[in-house]
Amino acid sequence: MSAVHSADTFPLINTPNIMNIINRIFNRSSVVLEIDRTKPLEKSRNISLINQYVNLSEGLQNTVDDRTWKDLELDYIFSFIDRTLTKTGEQYFYRLLQKEQTNSQRELINCIISHYSNNPDQLSKAAQILRKYEKNSTYSLQSFLHLRRYKRVPYWIRILSFSSFSFAFGSLFHASFILPFIAILIINTAVHYYLKTKINLFHFEFKNIKALYDNYLKLAKLENQDNYLSKKELAKLKVISKKCFYLSLNIENADELSAAVYYLIEIIKATILYDGLQFNSTIKLIEENIDIIQKTSDYIGISDTSQSLYYLKNYTKGVKPSSSSDKLINIKNAYHPLIEDCIVNSISIDGTNVIITGGNMSGKTTFLKTLGINIFLAQTINYSFCDYLEIPKIKVISSIASNDNLMQGKSYFMDELERANIIITQIYESEQPHLILIDEIFRGTNSQDRIALAASMLLYFNYFNCIVVVTTHDLDTIDLVEGMYDTYYFDNIYQDNQVHFDFIIKRGIQHKTNVLELIKSLNYPSIVIQQTEKFRKIITAHKSKAICNKGFKGNISVLPRSNLGASGQSK
Repeated sequence: MSAVHSADTFPLINTPNIMNIINRIFNRSSVVLEIDRTKPLEKSRNISLINQYVNLSEGLQNTVDDRTWKDLELDYIFSFIDRTLTKTGEQYFYRLLQKEQTNSQRELINCIISHYSNNPDQLSKAAQILRKYEKNSTYSLQSFLHLRRYKRVPYWIRILSFSSFSFAFGSLFHASFILPFIAILIINTAVHYYLKTKINLFHFEFKNIKALYDNYLKLAKLENQDNYLSKKELAKLKVISKKCFYLSLNIENADELSAAVYYLIEIIKATILYDGLQFNSTIKLIEENIDIIQKTSDYIGISDTSQSLYYLKNYTKGVKPSSSSDKLINIKNAYHPLIEDCIVNSISIDGTNVIITGGNMSGKTTFLKTLGINIFLAQTINYSFCDYLEIPKIKVISSIASNDNLMQGKSYFMDELERANIIITQIYESEQPHLILIDEIFRGTNSQDRIALAASMLLYFNYFNCIVVVTTHDLDTIDLVEGMYDTYYFDNIYQDNQVHFDFIIKRGIQHKTNVLELIKSLNYPSIVIQQTEKFRKIITAHKSKAICNKGFKGNISVLPRSNLGASGQSK
């Protein structure tokens, strides 16, 4: 192929106006690739930066406390259900999980989801808008808006700007003004690029605000939400957007013509110190209209989150929950979304709390997390990974993943005690129903203290408006609260020198243990296996359940709630 081109090879070029060229500098065209949002998106997520938006949110109640969030591994759940395309969407979706939303926000999300359910062909258009916005989107916009870590440039630059203009005007009439003009031009150019280094710290935030305005117009029109911003709010945002646009101009990927125009504009801006003056004006406008900018950012986040939820609800196995009375939880075929080919389980809790037994690795902890995750998601995104869910409005609180803290000199058991006390205080001070999930209650201490304290705690919970689901290996604990807790268990069988689990919850109590089977499957020395079996028989023979039951259960007294104080104090 010849490298020589004739004039006919090139298309005719119309003389571009200045705004077209500027837009070419600022908005470079790119190919928007299709993304499969029906599956979890494999993308880099910076949870600490995403969480900035949550930390800056004021006046909103937490859906769960930090410990429960960690226990249920909700950061991983977020990564699984998140199909957002923008950083703004990530931040909003994450906050949706962590903070209770207003009715208006819920209604808007439901409205947008309904819109795309009726118009699925518009999803690709919405995705293109969001992908273009993402080019300018940053996690730091929320910090920029709320923390206000910016200083205005000095006002004496007005003097330099006026001087430059005056000498330039004077030089048109008399040559004596030319040298002063050149001198002030050199000074202003130096000041211009000094100020530019300061202003460029907010380059991406300014680009983001401009992109917010442009993409809000497109999304709101597409989703029939043109009235989300009032005409007055939209007019103010337009002005701010223009100012941010000029402050965020750069030479990245510009062609020769665009570059020439860019540098010409830079000379003019340096002469009159335009950027410095414009920065002060823009910051003032932003400060006066932060609520409008935040509202617009929220809309981008709501739209992105709504689309994410649309894909989640249409391409995963789950259900919208139903409401029930305060003491009823009915869940069918629930599964943990992060476990591939997860065994489903069902349970109905109606007025009586639950104790779950079972051998090690039989599925008790996973079931607790599955129950907690699904009930949590039901009340945040109105969706759960199961076939049916009936629950009251309830707050989840857990004690699942206790740990030693060597840096704080805190033992495993002390961590358990402190966590239990937090749970006691929370249910005592709140009228809202709570779902309490405790894994291996007080396993960090000796068996006698563990059984006595666990039984006392379980009886205490019965005085409050809460649903309790705990796991334990201690059958003596179950005996002490007999008739007050429903019992379930996970089973296992030992076959072919291996322990096998079906991971299905069943009604009743698991009386057998699997320690011997486990150490056999791991080929422990035979003498260790034999001694373990011998000692277990001795311990079992010396236990006196009758004495324990008679001595404790016979002295249980029912106290009125007014006599039940938090933090170990009676009223």
